[in-house]
Amino acid sequence: MMNSRLGNPTKLVTTFLLCCVVLIQLFAAQIYAQRSRSPWQTLSGHAPLVIARGGFSGLFPDSSLDAYNFAMQTSVIMFYGVMFYVVLWCDVQLTQDEVGICFPDLNLANASNIQNVLPNRQKSYPVNGVPTLGWFPIDFLLRELKNVSFIQGIFSRSNRFNEKRFGVLMVQNVTTQIKPEVFSINVQHDAFYEQQNLSMSSFLLSASRTVSIDYISSPEVQ
Repeated sequence: MMNSRLGNPTKLVTTFLLCCVVLIQLFAAQIYAQRSRSPWQTLSGHAPLVIARGGFSGLFPDSSLDAYNFAMQTSVIMFYGVMFYVVLWCDVQLTQDEVGICFPDLNLANASNIQNVLPNRQKSYPVNGVPTLGWFPIDFLLRELKNVSFIQGIFSRSNRFNEKRFGVLMVQNVTTQIKPEVFSINVQHDAFYEQQNLSMSSFLLSASRTVSIDYISSPEVQ
């Protein structure tokens, strides 16, 4: 027998749904009002984020110190009296000693001179099920990469800065030397590192104790 104190269940559900609709409409109206007062045509009305993937990588080698610095210098702007900051993006890779470095590709040969510095250290690993030959960070201690320099990895871009010695940067280097207002880490190949008994999750947890990480992304399905 139905408890009369609870009332009609159908009526309760209808009332609840009606309240939800009203709240959604109020929220939408608030967002619309915020957008109408803002010069930015974004969903929230906030300024769009400027994401510098590997820094100013169209000019300097991706993830090099100069690329990050130049992105900071050219992207901090004042608009309508508000300061907007660039988001520095780091594609993180793990070395053999589990140090996180900012590097745009899992194969170090794709954006550095490692094949000239350490020519006999090439290996093959399955990457996304495909046997891939190259120089992988998991085969090197961080100290072994001290003489490796970044080069422009996209051949359609200028290589005039390849002669400069851009050393490999640890994740901590980016935050301590450049001090970005917003820092984003992208995990490209979590499954690959897990197969090699290296934990990207453990690294991120450890790094978060000393590094301010605002965003973490990954193209892999978790």
